[in-house]
Order: sequence, then C-alpha cells, then structure tokens
Amino acid sequence: MMRRASRLCWSPAVVVAVLVSVWGVAHANSYPAEVIELTDATFEHDTQASTGQTTGVWAVLFTDSTVARFDRASIVVEQLAQEEEKEVIYARVDVARNVKVAKRFGDVVFLPCIVLFRDRQMYVFDKNFENPSILDEVRTFVESGYANAEPQDVPAVNERRLDPEAFKASTEMDSKTVFWAVIMILGGLMFQAWAIMNKDKFKPEPEQEKESQAAAAAAGGEKEGGAAAVPKGKAAAASKGTPSKGGKAKAT
Repeated sequence: MMRRASRLCWSPAVVVAVLVSVWGVAHANSYPAEVIELTDATFEHDTQASTGQTTGVWAVLFTDSTVARFDRASIVVEQLAQEEEKEVIYARVDVARNVKVAKRFGDVVFLPCIVLFRDRQMYVFDKNFENPSILDEVRTFVESGYANAEPQDVPAVNERRLDPEAFKASTEMDSKTVFWAVIMILGGLMFQAWAIMNKDKFKPEPEQEKESQAAAAAAGGEKEGGAAAVPKGKAAAASKGTPSKGGKAKAT
C-alpha cells in the first residue's frame, strides 16, 4: 500500500516536470515568423546590440521607406522570417523615420543592407538585392557565411545623459560669493528702511515752499509781460505813421 501511494504521489510531479522540459525545449528554438519592426526607442532594448546581445542573434535590414527600389530587400527578409528552420530573428529598421539609428550606424552601413548581430560583433551583408539568387545568399550568410566577413564593432549608443558630478559642481556656490550676496541684500534692505524713516527730512519747509512758488510765478509773469509790452513813446510814433522813402510820414 505504501509503495502504491508513493507512485500516485510522484506521478503528477514527474508529469509536470516532463511537460515543462518539453515546453522549454520547444520554445528555446522558436523564432518569430514575421519581421520585427525596430525603432529609435526599441532598437537597443530589443537587440541589445552593444550591451551583450543576450536576446539572440538578430539579422536586421537597414532600409529607407522613401526609396521604392528597396522594397525587394524587405520582401527577401519577410520570406526568410517565415521559414521554420532558422536560428535567427529577422528585423527591419526604417532609417527615414528613425533618425537616432540612422546617425548611429550611418558610417558603417550602406542602404539597403542586412546587419547580423552575434557574438558581440556585427557583420554587414550589402550585396545587390536584385540578384535572382539573393534569397539563398542571405540565408547562407546568416547561417554560416558571416564567418567569411570582417567583424565590426557595434557603434555605441550616443545618448545625452545628465552627469551628476557636473550638475553638482555647476549648482554649488563659493562661500565668499554667498557671503557678499547676503551682505548686499541686507545693505539694500537697510537703505530702503532708512529712506522710509527719514523721508520727512527731505521735504521743504512751508514758508520756503510758498516763497519758491511766488518767485516762480513772478518770473513767469515778467517773461510774459516783457514780451507783450511796448513803450508809450514808440506807440505814439507808430500811431502817427511811418516815414516813407521820399518824404514825411503820412498822417493817419
């Protein structure tokens, strides 16, 4: 009875272990049956091209969607992605819409081309995609032909990141600068308070103010009267008339 109970107890565990093992083996060699579209945001995250390449081997087509003759390269990659017996992930990146990737790989790729990322290196396939045997050529290159190509270092990701040390240094202020800034602020506040407290001392006395107003009024009156006044003698002479060139003045 004990032996039978033991068999009943261990049988489900063994079954589960076998199923998990089979599932793991089946999915370990499974690859997407479609081309993965990569962008500026997903390229490095998915491929890990410069950070270890732990997600697998990637064959990435670099193309430009604005050039119609590059469509043949996309068709080739799509056909290879649908094949069941493959050990590579096929992807595509459109450099016309992903400026960061274009700048990163602009010096090492010529469109259209396939870049194979494996063993922390990159291998470039840039043959003519109009060749009738291009499908077999790409497949051979991805599987084994890359070994005959020259490996290249993967361009590093050029991202602008904040340097904590530089930011800290730029925000720190010298103690002397802080001291003199505080002195200037306090001095300005003290002067403002003194000016408010002593504003009455700078007002003129009432009598002096009246005298100054009277003097200003007199000066204005003399200026207006002097311009308009005419002496009596000159006025009388003017009333009799003005002399002409040939004789006496005419009476009015």
